[in-house]
Order: sequence, then C-alpha cells, then structure tokens
Amino acid sequence: MSEDKQQQNREKEHFWQNIEIVQLGEEFQLFDPTRNRTQIRYSDNGSFGGMKSSIRLETGLLGKLYISIAAAPYAKERYSVITPFDRHLGYPLDKDDLSLHSRVAKISRLKRDYAEVIQGLYLFVFVAYEDMALNGILHALLQENAPLPGRDKASMLRHLFLTLKFPQGSSFTARALFNPRRRLLLFGSFFPSDTGPLPNVANAPSSPSKTTSEHSAALNGKEKPGEVIPEGFDILLPFDQAKLQAIRARFLFLPGLD
Repeated sequence: MSEDKQQQNREKEHFWQNIEIVQLGEEFQLFDPTRNRTQIRYSDNGSFGGMKSSIRLETGLLGKLYISIAAAPYAKERYSVITPFDRHLGYPLDKDDLSLHSRVAKISRLKRDYAEVIQGLYLFVFVAYEDMALNGILHALLQENAPLPGRDKASMLRHLFLTLKFPQGSSFTARALFNPRRRLLLFGSFFPSDTGPLPNVANAPSSPSKTTSEHSAALNGKEKPGEVIPEGFDILLPFDQAKLQAIRARFLFLPGLD
C-alpha cells in the first residue's frame, strides 16, 4: 500500500474515532443530536434543513461497518415514496400491494393520479466507498480477483437488514445491497416490516391472461419493458427535527431470508 493510501486510511480512521458503536439487534435513535459527528443543517432562512449522522455497526463475523445516515432535501413523485409521518402524502400502501397483479394495476393507476412532485427529507443510509477500505470484507467486493473466502463473507451482507420504527407504530425494513455503479453499500429500498418484500412487477408471468393483460397495459403505458419496479420504496421525511429524532432503528442479521 502506498504512503498516500496509508495516510488516507489513517485520516478516515481518525474521523471514525469516538463515534457511537451499535450492536446487531440493539435499538438506537437514528438521529441523535448529541452523537459525535452529528450535523444539523439549516436552510438560508434559518429553518431546519436536515441532519447527518454516523454510527459504527459491530457485526461480529463481518467486522465493523462504518455507516452514514443522512436526511437531505429532495423532491420526488408521490407514487415513488412512502411518507411514514403522513401516510396519505406519499404512496398509499394497502392489501393491493401484496399481490403481484393487483400491484401492477395499482402502480399504473397511481402514476397518473400521484404524479405530482412533493418535497421532504430523503433518507439515505449507506457505507461510503471511501470508508469501505476500513473493512476488509467490504473492500473485497471491489476486487474482481478477491479470494473466495472473502467473497463468501461479502455475500453474507445481503442478510443484513435495517428496520426503522416510527412513533405511530409503523415500521419499515431495508436489505443491505451493494451498488456497483455508485460503489457503496446501501439500505435504500424499504418495505413494510410485517409483510416482507413486496412483489416485483418485473416478475409478472408472460402467459396470456386477464391479469397479464393488465401487466402489459401497465408496461405499455407508464413502464418501459424490462424496467424493474423495486420491492420497496424510498422514504421521505418531514422538515421537522423532533420527528426525525423520534425514529428508532435496529440492524439485524437474518441468514434464513433469501
């Protein structure tokens, strides 16, 4: 390793010193203003504009993961986000989302009825590329010729989940996914915790039937053929610091879920 690279790693390790360590299964406050390195952001007019925080997740076998948590201003179409503090504002989850074909029809309808753009704080939970070198297993994901044992351990990351619990009693879960294009580990697609991942409309059968016709109509209308509708949603939060601080979180390792 070059001297420059060693210096960069030392600087990164220094940044993460004295940041709160969280254990698997431990419930913690997602945004804690008293946590080291937590930043509160304000807009030009002085109003609350978001938060940024960090934790070190102790996973045991997979080592420590250096996780960044951010809520930053963003604008998204209503049908593409869930809004846990005001469920009527974003995508309206209901029983139609549990069935593949009813979800296809519902998404097609909502892309017309819920097309307006809404603003809020986009939740982003991730391990940044520059922090992956601090964890040898994550770093192995970036190496095409990584040793097989390292790659086997890295594949275990897909069994790592983040569950968020909101004051009204609702909870949403996201699986850790490695994004090779952005080169980061991301918890970004949240689904209702009590149902598990929602059906992916890209998995709809191609055999002719009434429901498949609905699927084709949806694709011919708003979706491009082959486009993937995620099994979860982005989360959009309100510009309200107290509400952000009310969110509880828990990381879980669930090897039985594929």
